[in-house]
Amino acid sequence: LKGGGEQSGQQPDEAMAAPVEPGSGLHDRNASYSCLSGLVPEGEEEEELKPRRSQSYSKLRHLEGLDYESKNLDVPIVVVSSEVEPWSKSGGLAIVAGAYGYEFAMRGHRTMVISPMYDDYPGVSWVADKDVPFFGQTHRIKYFHLRKEHSKDPSGPATDYIFIHLDCFRRGGGLYHDANGEYGDNLFRFGLFALAALEAPLCCNIRGSTYGDKVLFMANDWQAGLVPVMLTHKFRAHGTYRDARCIFVVHNMGYQGAYPWTGTELGNLGLPDGAHDNLFFVYPEHMRSWELDKGECINLTKGALITCDRVLTVSQNYAYEICTPEGGFLLQDNCKGKGIFLAGIQNGIEDTWDPTTDTAIAANFSVEDLSGKAACKQALQKSLGLHQDENVALVGFVGRLTTQKGVDILQDGVVDWMLKDEGNGVTGRVQMILMGNGDQHLSDWLKALEQQHKGRVCGYAGFDPKVERLMMAGCDFLIMPSRYEPCGIPQMVALTYGTVPVVHATGGLKDSVKDARSTDPAVTSVANGYYVSPLIPDKMKEVLWVALETYHKNRAEHTRLMKNGMACDFYWPHAIQEYEKHIDYTMSDPPLYKV
Repeated sequence: LKGGGEQSGQQPDEAMAAPVEPGSGLHDRNASYSCLSGLVPEGEEEEELKPRRSQSYSKLRHLEGLDYESKNLDVPIVVVSSEVEPWSKSGGLAIVAGAYGYEFAMRGHRTMVISPMYDDYPGVSWVADKDVPFFGQTHRIKYFHLRKEHSKDPSGPATDYIFIHLDCFRRGGGLYHDANGEYGDNLFRFGLFALAALEAPLCCNIRGSTYGDKVLFMANDWQAGLVPVMLTHKFRAHGTYRDARCIFVVHNMGYQGAYPWTGTELGNLGLPDGAHDNLFFVYPEHMRSWELDKGECINLTKGALITCDRVLTVSQNYAYEICTPEGGFLLQDNCKGKGIFLAGIQNGIEDTWDPTTDTAIAANFSVEDLSGKAACKQALQKSLGLHQDENVALVGFVGRLTTQKGVDILQDGVVDWMLKDEGNGVTGRVQMILMGNGDQHLSDWLKALEQQHKGRVCGYAGFDPKVERLMMAGCDFLIMPSRYEPCGIPQMVALTYGTVPVVHATGGLKDSVKDARSTDPAVTSVANGYYVSPLIPDKMKEVLWVALETYHKNRAEHTRLMKNGMACDFYWPHAIQEYEKHIDYTMSDPPLYKV
């Protein structure tokens, strides 16, 4: 048994991304196919390594409805995440962790973000050492600090970033695995990280004081899964952190931090026998690797779900899905067991995503004046070597090239069908841009598509944030056929830029996209996109036909969908207000799990 496949700690394909190196850009430039090879020049000067955040709270239109007053502004927020942009990133977790750090500080909390120090980061300074017993040895943890102030007032909102320096995190591969697979010592690595994170508020003296032991921990995904377990069994049981609480945030239930059980795990982690039932897990027979495999493992996500004070997911619909056999990945009963202490909050997007002010796109536009959208489309077509034709529907895809993202659905005749002109005035009047990293055979498919349909298809095996931004502004449609999507950020950005999403009705996609084909008038009145369900090629074609036909033959209706999407407010302040409510609920209750 090696973690039971998808339930192991290994992250998706994008986790192969290496940590940011000192002096490098915030994102790797991957090799592109011909259309994009010259779009972003090599050696282009990059910005200083720092979080890119504008002042969300300065935009009055984002303040509408922000009337909730936190009852626990004096309680520091401690975000524990295995990655945080721009220092380390394998996917959406890094983006969300960075947003937590900024937004909670802007709300008035003293805010700390704790993450491993995968490399030498510019601007950090040593702040503390701590010797801890772990896995039968004493390990010295080094803490490095960087303070990011969000106003010119030194006493104004700021975020304290704490980086955990340990030799086990200094590797040349990805954050969680390399080309040979998942690192064999990930239980050790992230167990020690969790312990180090719990010590940080107690031992890191920042500007004359520590954060103390009355804090709210926000532990993110399996990598921080031992934070609530150790908080409960190791710290609180001995009189420390009695007033602290922990919220466990599930970003992706498909990755749980599950490792073979040998019987030494509790002792190695410094946990008492009472933690056994929280962490011990047995896979069903059909998921075991060989005949004598007992299926026994330690499951960090299970432990977190049981011992934390509250569980939050990154969308409301995903909170429901993890309670089902399809979405719970064998932990659905533990999720259902949280009852009213389980909820979902849709992630936000940064307000740098704003078509009315975005300086990186060809022209600005708004709900009141959409003329700039056409200019963005023309500029995008020109920059990627596509035929400049305002009458075609420009369809985009941005995501990992994997079956989880549903790329195989597109490959199974859907793209060929869209591109084939059958004289119906709908199919054949399409151009496509597909961008992403992932499986080699899917990368090869993108290359073949581009070669076969020069001027009509751009295939990009890689990722570039500049191209992504141009696509959001210039495309007419964004397709997201993900088999599951806990939250999803691209569809929210697309809606903000008047790009109509066509999505599988799952997870956060279902929360943010409203189906134009719904039979409910209350839904169709605010419709901003299209649902595909079930996710099969024929249904994908059926829905795309409606979307493309509407675009070509009923432009007024298509424009209505665009404007409905642009009227949505997906920015972070609204999401953080919901987090504040759950923080207040959590801090007002005694610890949920009793030792």
